[in-house]
Amino acid sequence: MPGTLFSPGFRLNPVAKGSPKALVLLLRDAGTAIETVASVAARWAASVPAAAFVALDGIRQIEPTSEVVRSSIADPRNGAEPEWLDAARSLAPLVAQELRARRLDASQSVLVGFGTGGTLALHLVLRQGWSCAGVLAFAPTPTDPPPRTVRRNYKIRLIDSVSNSSGAHAGARDVVSILVHRGIDIRRVRLSGPMLSEEAIRHGALYLAELVATAQWGTRLPAGGTSNA
Repeated sequence: MPGTLFSPGFRLNPVAKGSPKALVLLLRDAGTAIETVASVAARWAASVPAAAFVALDGIRQIEPTSEVVRSSIADPRNGAEPEWLDAARSLAPLVAQELRARRLDASQSVLVGFGTGGTLALHLVLRQGWSCAGVLAFAPTPTDPPPRTVRRNYKIRLIDSVSNSSGAHAGARDVVSILVHRGIDIRRVRLSGPMLSEEAIRHGALYLAELVATAQWGTRLPAGGTSNA
């Protein structure tokens, strides 16, 4: 996989004054314009005023073949495709730099991915052991079953689209079933319309507010807060 997979696309400072209390890392799909992601982030910013946003641009489209998917399901050891491993290596130093610049640690970050970016976000947390407060994935296409042992200190929220393939629906459904059985805080909703429909963006804002609150407070909640656990 030649070249650099990721380069910062844009940054959005917190709406609230002062240093950011959380960092939202956006991974876009190759078919989604960076301007579209920036527009969505600007809409969400008001609901998470203490969070900064960074869109990591330049993700190439990773389309695992059906043979790769079948091989991964048959033997999970086959699930670490070189494309995902290369993507993780390319992304890691950029994320570390963005966190250091804001004096935040990984537990104060939220990964938000769209399409291929959502699939990558799940891969980073489930198979690469990345630390974060949570993952919000839009229309992901899981390529392999989760490993038998996974960390439990994060939340996963999936927003699926009816326009996604039937195979993707089945893969996401199976991942949710497996992770629920393993004690992971995961929820999935399937909505009509395209990946970034108006309904999906609104639903994403609700999920993101929950994940950013986790990034800011962990198991603690601000005065008057309520837990969704």
